[in-house]
Amino acid sequence: MIPIVREFFRGLRERDELDAIVPELLTAMGFEILSRPMVGTRQYGSDVAAVGTDDDGQRKLFLFSIKRGDLNRREWDGDSDQALRQSLNEIRDAYLAGVAPEHHGLPVVIVITIGGIVLENTLPMVNGYMSAETRPGTEYRLWTGDTLTTKVVDGALREEVFPAGTRTLLRRAAALIEEPDAAMAQFGRLVAEIVADDAQDAVGRVRTLYLALWILTVWGREGGNLDAPYRASEIVVLRSWDLLWRTIESDDGRKLEASHAMHEVVMLHLRVWDQLYRDKILPHAANQHALSFAAWSHESVDVNLALFETAGRVAMGGLWRLWLAQRGGIGPEAIETPQPELTSIADGLADMVIANPALYTPITESQGVDLALALMLLAASPPTRKDAADWVQQASRATRLCYVRRSGYPVRTADYEGLIRQPARDNDEHWRDATAASIIQPTLAAFAWGLSRKGIATEIDEFQKTELGHCNFQTWVVNAGTDDKLWKGGTATGSSRSSLRIGLEGTELIETLKSEVAGNAAHSELSAVRLDHWPILLLACRVNRLPPPPQLWLPMLGTLEKVGASAISATARTERRLVNQTATVGGLAPARRLAMGTSSFSALMSGPLGTGAQRTP
Repeated sequence: MIPIVREFFRGLRERDELDAIVPELLTAMGFEILSRPMVGTRQYGSDVAAVGTDDDGQRKLFLFSIKRGDLNRREWDGDSDQALRQSLNEIRDAYLAGVAPEHHGLPVVIVITIGGIVLENTLPMVNGYMSAETRPGTEYRLWTGDTLTTKVVDGALREEVFPAGTRTLLRRAAALIEEPDAAMAQFGRLVAEIVADDAQDAVGRVRTLYLALWILTVWGREGGNLDAPYRASEIVVLRSWDLLWRTIESDDGRKLEASHAMHEVVMLHLRVWDQLYRDKILPHAANQHALSFAAWSHESVDVNLALFETAGRVAMGGLWRLWLAQRGGIGPEAIETPQPELTSIADGLADMVIANPALYTPITESQGVDLALALMLLAASPPTRKDAADWVQQASRATRLCYVRRSGYPVRTADYEGLIRQPARDNDEHWRDATAASIIQPTLAAFAWGLSRKGIATEIDEFQKTELGHCNFQTWVVNAGTDDKLWKGGTATGSSRSSLRIGLEGTELIETLKSEVAGNAAHSELSAVRLDHWPILLLACRVNRLPPPPQLWLPMLGTLEKVGASAISATARTERRLVNQTATVGGLAPARRLAMGTSSFSALMSGPLGTGAQRTP
């Protein structure tokens, strides 16, 4: 355990990483945090300020000046405003002169905090400075990565941060980081044990999950494989919400503390997303077939599963940014002014679809979840709305061709062996069972209606009547019992809105969905919707393989339907960045290959969305 935590601290970067972890550790030790690192404000040498009881039982003011990695001579006293000695001088000369009145008279402890070690040729200068500057009422201390590790593993934080039962699981998850499925098996058990630990309050358990996720993330970054950390971050967001939303909503004195803990978890989730998808995947999105090759398999099924899994994850990153741009709301909205970060993600997703044609032909109905998320993002951003419409048209016609040929069509099972070994085309019994339910076809029809491709909706309606009369078109909606189950990973929750008919230009489908949106009071009462955190609901849908409920996308489609085809075309991207190049794919494989996603699939269409019956709470 000690080497794992030590390397974790050594691998943390200074800005938004090490200086984000230190306040959480201090809070777990019982300190009151007075200030945290902020961008754009002068901090006069002190990255973190806190008040707490020292080992001698005396209440003191602690000021932390933080540096990442190992401390060398240049970073100690180099020709830079960022040199550590300069920061310590600012604390002495400026910060202490402006201490709040309630903290006047408290003994001051200035803590030099290093993620790694102080190099041998620098240590005498650091020790000399601390000896020379120590005076009555002011003392200096040095915390290295070993000091932080000791506090977590053996010291004051041993039981508060990682109870005995979880340390082995965290060690195993970190050691197996290059085998994401195995790492997630260990991390999942760790999450379950932490959540069940009633010795800590909800905020304390979330802080423990947060630190464990940080450790896994740093090890994944060092090992060049962030798939397990990303999957772990999704689970931590959902379980944290389940632990905290009642406190966040209440007037309890810990409301702000719970809100801050949830914010930090979401920001860490987005940081992992950035490091994996913004930095490593999206730069290759426009390279023709590059991401398909990055699946690192000769099986077309593997490529298809990996691409849709990636599309869903990329879309979630964009939808989180849309939520941040909207500053809340009950669902995604079609924005009119492009947002640079959101537009960049949506452009990358659109390029990915064009460069990897396998995304036109989903092979399992649970991929309708990723398809819906991706279409929501593309439809929300003005430059990619036409790309969304084109994808709907191509996917609709391609899947119908697969149905007619009885090869490569989307089936309602997500069983990998079943996808690899399809029975003979003339096996009518298998055909009817495999296509007994669909979420993809009504999703395509609804988006075709909203994106001014109503002729496609009519084509789907005709195909439903002539070829898929036995198929139960359906979607998923929340019900009164969803809040108690969804965030815990339960797929047996919510209700199926089944027996959907498309109708001419999709009108019958839209009217049915509008009636559901208007009449389902449970949706607006769901915690993530009521508290304006709808991306958490979408994330739960993605993780649990449940279709996003129409309440989250139908209003946006209604807005776009009124805009019309000409307006959608007028805002379309002027160029598409397709690059006929696959050489760069080598940078993605094998350690950075796309996730297959097979382990995350549940038997969606044989579970909460079966072949007909409505599910009750």
